[in-house]
Amino acid sequence: MTLQAQTVDGQIDQLGLGPFQWRLLAICGLTWAADAAEVLLMGFALPAISATFHLPKGSPEATGLLTATFLGMLVGAWLWGAVADRWGRRKVFLTTVTLGIIFGIAGAFAPSVAVLALCRFLTGFAIGGTLPVDYAMMAEFVPSAWRGRFLVYLEAFWAVGTVLVAGLAWFISAQPPESLPADGWRVLLFLAALPAAIP
Repeated sequence: MTLQAQTVDGQIDQLGLGPFQWRLLAICGLTWAADAAEVLLMGFALPAISATFHLPKGSPEATGLLTATFLGMLVGAWLWGAVADRWGRRKVFLTTVTLGIIFGIAGAFAPSVAVLALCRFLTGFAIGGTLPVDYAMMAEFVPSAWRGRFLVYLEAFWAVGTVLVAGLAWFISAQPPESLPADGWRVLLFLAALPAAIP
């Protein structure tokens, strides 16, 4: 009896699709949706933040708040990708999701624009690691015949996160002023950080 060498892809194809892949899709998909909500969050929160900190429209501080998350993602994607290749995707995935929640919640309590911008940068830094690792894990554990379909399913969760943050922003803005703290955007930032804890 001779043993033939087989690639990891070949082994996964032989095992086929099962409950593990669907469970992985749910975990990665919910994280994908949570990241989408965080990425789009400042577009909804900025008017209220500007009112709190008396930022003129188009001011450098306001623009900085909008770009801080994306700058963090740029740095995070570069760094976390290398770390994931060295230490493993699962460790990086869990670490970046946890950091995203921590920094997302911290932003809700920011006492100044500078602190808020830093929190948004660090949230983006975490997201910059979660997104590519999330995508890679999904691709690596799905049989090749199903891989393209599952990655499309994963991408669909981005729309879920978009609708989630838009609905959350609308719900908070629709509440009577007396039922919310003076800075309702803090509630939005706090609640938007929580869905990533679900997986």
